Amino acid sequence: MSNHDQGWADFTHTTLTPKLSAHELFERYREFQAFIAGLSRRELVARRWLKTADDDSPLETIFFDLPLSKQPTLFRKSAKANDNLLSIWQARAQADAEYLFLAENRPTFAGLTKEHLRKLALLSVDPQVVRHLPSILAEFGIILVYVYALPGMSADGAVFHLSTAHPVVAMSLRFPRLDYFWFTLLHELAHLVLHNDKLKEPVFFNVEAEEKDRAEKAANRLAKDSIVDRESWRNCEPKYDPTDAAVHAYAAEQGVHASLIAGLLRKESGNYKRYNSIINEHDVRALIFQP
Repeated sequence: MSNHDQGWADFTHTTLTPKLSAHELFERYREFQAFIAGLSRRELVARRWLKTADDDSPLETIFFDLPLSKQPTLFRKSAKANDNLLSIWQARAQADAEYLFLAENRPTFAGLTKEHLRKLALLSVDPQVVRHLPSILAEFGIILVYVYALPGMSADGAVFHLSTAHPVVAMSLRFPRLDYFWFTLLHELAHLVLHNDKLKEPVFFNVEAEEKDRAEKAANRLAKDSIVDRESWRNCEPKYDPTDAAVHAYAAEQGVHASLIAGLLRKESGNYKRYNSIINEHDVRALIFQP
């Protein structure tokens, strides 16, 4: 919709888009216009959604993936999160996932196990692996997409299904920290392990929020168990020797990157001033999008 002058009738269906009547198409177009009206074109350019501020035609890709008002979406979010921002972001993630599905052959998703999650967590020892995770997860039939968060959005990730039943994990990269990235990824994948058959609607995750929902707590628990052995964690050395050296030693023992251990320790202790050198050693956004 360059310069907002494209009409609703110009949108066409693809093999993955819903079949809508003319009235439904028109209503969706009206809602689509309302959704994008308040977006900052400057911010969208900064987040690589648009190439230039005066051409928002790339937003056409999310037209069919925006949920209509009558179609409820399950939000696991903080009270400050904006429903419209989450809807637009998830629609963009779905459009990207649909493109990847049509462009590449994907096996049918046959399930994921706790052992798979543990093996994935072990890959964190190499920070560069974040660039290759989409290909690794593709072997399971999972589509992983990286879509920058919109300003004011408080979701770090989401999990949902395409109409083909292929699961999609979307990462917003709201924070550039390696520990947040890996915990969010493992949390979303944990949903596929624990209750994939119950994911009828998109589920959003805020890594900073205190979850009260039972399913979310279970996903958090499995994500943590994928990073560290539960028995070992209870009395691990860094809890008594809060030095960077102790964190690195325990991380090597567990076979994961030290930032993941530092992140768990900060969360559990409530002391977010510790281990800054470990936490900020790598910038995930740079690792993923560097040339």
